[in-house]
Amino acid sequence: MTYNEIMLISDLSEKNEKLEDFYINDVGINDWLLDTHGIQKILFRDRFEVKKNGEYHNLTGPAIKYKNGTEYYWINGKYFEDKTKWGEKSKQILRTKKLKKVLDIDI
Repeated sequence: MTYNEIMLISDLSEKNEKLEDFYINDVGINDWLLDTHGIQKILFRDRFEVKKNGEYHNLTGPAIKYKNGTEYYWINGKYFEDKTKWGEKSKQILRTKKLKKVLDIDI
């Protein structure tokens, strides 16, 4: 059954069951681990992905990590071939976020 066929099902329970089946068997997603505040963490059979608003993004580790150990580093949809440059950029962003939090606190 295709995604479009599933979306035509009117019974919500049946639709959810078919969608879960579709994502596991056809797409290869084992589980959505988290989907809050625009951050999606998705576990596939062969890899783990982190996205923000649909773009690869992770400030604390690889945005894509395969079970064989291959890792890809992304920030806001931008790929960093050099892990060191990714680390510098992520630290800069995290420091800025932390500073904003500190300055926004009412004393």
